[in-house]
Amino acid sequence: MSFPQALFSTPSAFVRRGLDALARTVDQVMPLTGARRRDAPDACRELSALLTSRRDELARPYWTSPRLTSAYLRYVLPWNLVRLTALLPGLPLDAPRPAADEKTAPRQGGNPDEFLVFDLGSGPCTFPLALWLARPDWRRRAVTVAATDSAPHILDLGRRIFEALRAELDPASPWILRTWRAPLHAAPGQLRGRPRLITLGNVLNELEERERRGTSLRDTLATLLDNMAGLLAPGGRVLAVEPGTRQGGRLISTLRDMALGRGMEPDEDEEPDMPLSAANQAWDGNAHRFRVLAPCPHHEPCPMLARGVKAWCHVHAPAGAAPGALTELSRAAGLSKESVSLSFLCLERDGTARSAAAGRGAVSAGGADGSPRLRARVISDAFVLPDMPGRARYACTEQGLALIPDAAFLPPGALCEVCPEPRTDAKSGARIMTLPGRGTGADDQTARPDAPRGRLREESRTAGRKRHTPTRASSAPSGRNDARQPRPRRPRPR
Repeated sequence: MSFPQALFSTPSAFVRRGLDALARTVDQVMPLTGARRRDAPDACRELSALLTSRRDELARPYWTSPRLTSAYLRYVLPWNLVRLTALLPGLPLDAPRPAADEKTAPRQGGNPDEFLVFDLGSGPCTFPLALWLARPDWRRRAVTVAATDSAPHILDLGRRIFEALRAELDPASPWILRTWRAPLHAAPGQLRGRPRLITLGNVLNELEERERRGTSLRDTLATLLDNMAGLLAPGGRVLAVEPGTRQGGRLISTLRDMALGRGMEPDEDEEPDMPLSAANQAWDGNAHRFRVLAPCPHHEPCPMLARGVKAWCHVHAPAGAAPGALTELSRAAGLSKESVSLSFLCLERDGTARSAAAGRGAVSAGGADGSPRLRARVISDAFVLPDMPGRARYACTEQGLALIPDAAFLPPGALCEVCPEPRTDAKSGARIMTLPGRGTGADDQTARPDAPRGRLREESRTAGRKRHTPTRASSAPSGRNDARQPRPRRPRPR
């Protein structure tokens, strides 16, 4: 295995065609009057605020308002597809195997040989659309997608968008998309068959909203994990994706540790000796029902959930694949994007017992110099440190948060090998780890055999246009870009 390994993929021509066709398709499914089209930027800006900074003001779901539903389909849905279609090609999702009779044999729900995908909280079928666009190895096989949501109207819109895109782009694709109304807690009991993949897009943050109304998040996550473990076929996968906000990253980290059999740690405002609920205690005793496939390079406790750590796990997908109509609408709404952040977790149903040391991040006894090496996942953009060469990045390892000097060339979210050093960064507490062969004294512009010199020069030209501007709510690996600032600075961990 060679390192570094990029997380995100360059969009294929098919993906670009699909993203370009989406705006036309949405216009067919939900036409706009002239007045509504002129209002679209304002509606998108309002919806974005209601889903983020003004979430407490969202008294009713967005889909109860035609104006906000239109904004969701024209702004939120395409940006979600931009980030998912960049992420999905590189994830370890086993493609359906071709069957000799898949073109002629009828497929019925509950068929043990059926390749079934179960999408919970589907909304406008975002995950099915992204899988179909981004994975040709899936698109060309007989796949049945069962998509559920508590809102039948938005599900129907998503189904119509999918059918229209398929008719335009690949009418021979044998996919079957079944949708039905079901809340998250009831949907698993209504499914016929054993899914090979369960997807959850932007679902966990809605679960936390319910906690504010009296439902325990810990109990809900424990029940959700138990249901998914019981439903999945052997070796089946779970893929959860959330926005790359502090809330989204924390929820993904919590789901990860609970999936590995660790109870959720109490929040800072809770008593440290508060007993876990009965459901959470029951789940906590069933260790190793899942194993982590991505993004984590280890199975140790998530360092982002440690007390006192304000950082959160998230990565930034490139936004270059966004079609012109989407970027223009975003610009008109004052919501221009250079990248789109996300937090995600890919799990595999694991029926075998594993030792506590299984899946640790050490991948080599050492390099040529005999130094041990660990796997590390990059979780920040590059930033300048005055006492280190080049530009550094934060990364996650089995030994906790790491600071990697001279790492500007690494792709966003890359998986790499690092060599631990016997010192920590005084400001962040992160352990300093170096890339093999680069150390802490290498020049940021040192040529690399794995990248053309032109790209290095381009990095040096663009470095001055990026800066981290931490606020009281920022974290170590915040990774936000601001083209108005002259140089990138270290995000301030707290």
